[in-house]
Amino acid sequence: MSSQRLVIIPYLQEWDGTVLSLRLLLIPRGSPISPLTGTSPSFATAHFVFNVFVTPDADSLPAPGGSVTTAVSSPIVATALPVFNALATQFEIDPNPTENGTPPVNTRVLKQLPLSYQKATGYAPGRTPLVSTDQSYSCAFKHPADTYTPLPPPNPKIPWGRVIAFLLRNSRLAEAAGLIRVVQIPLSAKSLKTGAFIYMNLSSTSDAAALMPNGLLSYAARIPALIAPRDIFTSVLFPVVATPPNIEYGDIFAEVEDYDDGFAKAVHCAQPQQLDPLNETADGTRPAKELGIRIGWDDEQVTIWMNRQLNSPADSPIGVQGYRIDTRITGTTPWNSLTRAAGLIGAKGLPLGNFNGELSIETHPVQFQAQTTGDFWLPLYFASWSGPSLVTLDNTRIQLAGGPAGSDANRVVGLEPAVALVYGKNYDFRVRLSDHTGGGPSISDSPSNPGPSPVGSIAFRRWIRPLAATVNEAVPVVTDPVNPPASISLKRPLLFYPSIACTGHYPNVISQLIADLPTAKGDGREPGLPDPDVDRLQITIEVRGLTQDPTCTDGPYIPLVTTTRAFPTNPAASVVLNFVWTDTADVYTLAEPATGPILLPTARDIRLSMLPLCRDDPNGLYFGANDVRYGRNVQVSLRKNSSAETSLFAPDLPSNRFSAYFFQPDVQPDAATLYAQRAAGAGNTAPADLATRISTELGLRNDGLTLRAQPGRRVVFGCTSAINHITGPDLASISFSSQSDIALHWFVMIKLILNRDWSWFGLANSGIVVQRDGVQVGAFSPNGNVNTDALASPQRQQTDLIFFDAIDPKPAAGSFAQELNPQYTITCTFNNQPIADAPLNLSLLLPITTPPAQVPEIVSAGIAMSPYTRAADYSSTAVRTKALWIELSAPPADPRDRFFARVLRNAPDPILSSTSINVSSTLEPPLPIDPELVRKIVQGQADDKAGLNAMQPLTPSDDPLHWSLPLPPGMTASSPQLFGFFTYELRVGHFGDGTTDMWSTAQGRFGPPLRVAGVQHPAPPLPVTLQRTSTGIAVSAPFAAPILNGVSVQTNVPKSTMWVLLYAQAEQVDGQDKRNILLSRKNALPPGREGKLRYTISYGEAAFTATEIATMLKNLGFLDKAPLSVLAVEMLPQDVLPDDPLGADLGSQRILRTSTLVPVSAIC
Repeated sequence: MSSQRLVIIPYLQEWDGTVLSLRLLLIPRGSPISPLTGTSPSFATAHFVFNVFVTPDADSLPAPGGSVTTAVSSPIVATALPVFNALATQFEIDPNPTENGTPPVNTRVLKQLPLSYQKATGYAPGRTPLVSTDQSYSCAFKHPADTYTPLPPPNPKIPWGRVIAFLLRNSRLAEAAGLIRVVQIPLSAKSLKTGAFIYMNLSSTSDAAALMPNGLLSYAARIPALIAPRDIFTSVLFPVVATPPNIEYGDIFAEVEDYDDGFAKAVHCAQPQQLDPLNETADGTRPAKELGIRIGWDDEQVTIWMNRQLNSPADSPIGVQGYRIDTRITGTTPWNSLTRAAGLIGAKGLPLGNFNGELSIETHPVQFQAQTTGDFWLPLYFASWSGPSLVTLDNTRIQLAGGPAGSDANRVVGLEPAVALVYGKNYDFRVRLSDHTGGGPSISDSPSNPGPSPVGSIAFRRWIRPLAATVNEAVPVVTDPVNPPASISLKRPLLFYPSIACTGHYPNVISQLIADLPTAKGDGREPGLPDPDVDRLQITIEVRGLTQDPTCTDGPYIPLVTTTRAFPTNPAASVVLNFVWTDTADVYTLAEPATGPILLPTARDIRLSMLPLCRDDPNGLYFGANDVRYGRNVQVSLRKNSSAETSLFAPDLPSNRFSAYFFQPDVQPDAATLYAQRAAGAGNTAPADLATRISTELGLRNDGLTLRAQPGRRVVFGCTSAINHITGPDLASISFSSQSDIALHWFVMIKLILNRDWSWFGLANSGIVVQRDGVQVGAFSPNGNVNTDALASPQRQQTDLIFFDAIDPKPAAGSFAQELNPQYTITCTFNNQPIADAPLNLSLLLPITTPPAQVPEIVSAGIAMSPYTRAADYSSTAVRTKALWIELSAPPADPRDRFFARVLRNAPDPILSSTSINVSSTLEPPLPIDPELVRKIVQGQADDKAGLNAMQPLTPSDDPLHWSLPLPPGMTASSPQLFGFFTYELRVGHFGDGTTDMWSTAQGRFGPPLRVAGVQHPAPPLPVTLQRTSTGIAVSAPFAAPILNGVSVQTNVPKSTMWVLLYAQAEQVDGQDKRNILLSRKNALPPGREGKLRYTISYGEAAFTATEIATMLKNLGFLDKAPLSVLAVEMLPQDVLPDDPLGADLGSQRILRTSTLVPVSAIC
């Protein structure tokens, strides 16, 4: 134990102009009831006489010795020994405590400077490195070391030093124990006008004077320069040593001068606005509990003082034991102490009277690793005022936590401040310093030294959000959609202590909270009262949306509309919400009334998010921010099935709603296709593949055989199981596994627009049933997902439902191809049985897509002519209609089919044409029908006779085997192209039964071809031109003039020969008819053929003179005016020309054509 048994510390209080008042602190070391020296009395029984030393040099530390200014006697304190004896009984005293006077090493006290301090002082770094403005404190607080060395268990025995420290917390107790002595020292103004030091030691006449010099430790107080009476405070003490420490005391002297009025200089305040009280910047949270107003002061100075006690060689103890905080409502004058306390004091069995005064708040650092060395941290703020006194325990909190009721009459408790802490008011704070003797400025004093912020001010606002309202009824998590609740009622949320007291609403708030204690215990909560600031309930009606829909703001729910309903004025009363359900196609069109029942849509999963809303505060004078007015949500899930679901599908064009597609498979283009493609300017671009054709026709997007919707439309796909497919989990895409399931089938698309918004869930699972011809081919329904494709400028009021079906158009074995007429029925199954539309019936007539398999086979061919017709007098004959007929081996297998033909190419007859022509070899054209890579059929579409004009139907006869081949399109019986040969293609094609046409696609129209070359139609008729004059008859007729590509290829001298025959009509002997008698025949030659000039002509001419005619008539017994007629015959060239081709050699000459019999007009 140290040899020093007594410490004497003077604390200045006041100088009235002639007398210096101070409070002397005497600290015995060791037992206060044991002799201070071998023969002297104990501290408790000693009569002290003190020598007072006043050194006039305030700039130099005092040294021991010198002249005694005066002596002060301090008699025995009568209560001292009883107090210490009682304490020795009350506590188990450690007679031999372990004493370690060595300062701790590697130890420091740190402090984070809150924003309020920085703002109040205009903080600039540099005064001390022991403070910080970063997050060091927060990190150290939240993340202490993972491991640390546990401290040894505490010693149950208490040394006297701790007992004395306990006594010093209450100046009345310390005075009763003789630790504090009040001393008055006469001092003139002259002696103090430049300041001084004052200290004391024991007089030689004092008890325990033998402690001098080594058993006594004295500290000096620095007296400021005094020229007028004033209060004085001792913030720092100084050693009294012969050799002072070799350090600069200038800063310490400055501190003493700054604080010699006993007031803090940098008072600052803050109110927690975030959940984390260490976080001083907005983070979107709000406090969960009212912590009141946090108060700090002189952060840097306090930190410096703390560290000086630990490791400074200055040996200048801090004279501040605690702090007293005063408050007032801004704008008022009187200050009110928050540290007042009252109660009985005493030791065990020793009453010492009643205490009614001020205690103080102490600042203590904390070591987060629970060690005695290392970094210690001062708190962010030194005090927090939430309404009650700042000293002693909050009796209200104890009682509300289930502790003993009422205050302990045998202990000192804090007094209720005269100023209530109420939201919406502004408060000022100041801080008075208290020394170890309880001395310091009183409540009525004012600071005399300036400071950056001697008064801190703050607007106290409510930052505590309301809790959730309480639903009175037990609403199930999943309500019955048939009988949901008709209403619910809710209570205001509770507000707890101290927030409820800060509202100022309840006059007897504490007693009402205590009355709620039994109920609170039963509910497992703390006592509370209905939040008086809540005046309405905000109800947000939410509907369950679709997964991935960004309008879902809280899980899968979409806020639909927000409304409010007022709470009754009685805080304990409930608000009742009545529900009215309505069937609607679009929830976004619902107009929620501002009052009355809550309007809710049926067939939706509804969630009511209800939060309490505090009264309006437009000027921000009560609530810290507008969001604080909004409480926590309480949510109730509801659902009611609809009563009517009519007009489920939006009206649409039949062609959009129901269509069928026939897709050709992908093929490599042949030479003819590539040629046509290049000719059309498409170059070598490959034709669209099947998947692209499907997506283009259906207005969808594709990635291979995967189809998906265009942006902005929600699409739900369904498909028959006859098509191998996979739908995405959101049903917004469909992938087909093979082209073969689609190509060469009728790919039927039913597209319905579900006229319900995306939140509607009225259908049963797979509630859309699709039947074809009474047999179900599929079922599907929307699910709770949406693809991101639909979220680009989305149309949330509707959903496209697309169902795919496939129909194999091939006829059954032994049957002929027929048009198809599938009948579809769409039936909807709902979660309940609402009034609904009748099933949707859709029908479609589909053309034949299967071509005939029969190949034509020709047996024979010939010329068919119309009947021979002549004039009654046989002077003329009519032109006979001629046609090429074909005999086939069998009629069409399907009676509704017909034979068709088309010209592949033609060329002039070489025996009639010039030998110099060159008929080029060209590709025969493909069948000129639409490739029909995609054939689309819609409802009500008529027969478009696709491909029917690509070939000419043969004309049937009475015999099913004989068919007439019509002339090629654009040709007549007189067309010069008929002087040539044709290459034909014959096919069997779908046609009809003569009454009803067969509707076929172009690609399905015709069967496989039969190519027939060398086909020659009957030659054009041979016209004859004649002219009769008095000199005779001139006759002309054109030679056959074949053409190639529209140009005549006739030789300069026709290869055929022309003969003209002259006839006279004679009456039969029986007078029943007329006959023609051949008078003469002549070879009709081109003009000039016998002369030297040769002309390129195409007419043959012959003439009969009048003399020749008369002679011939006379020779045959005719009158010279007998009626005459002429006839021309054109003969084909041949290697051997007969001498009399129309006479004796008639059988050896081939005739090309013969004209009609033309009468020769009579002459006058």
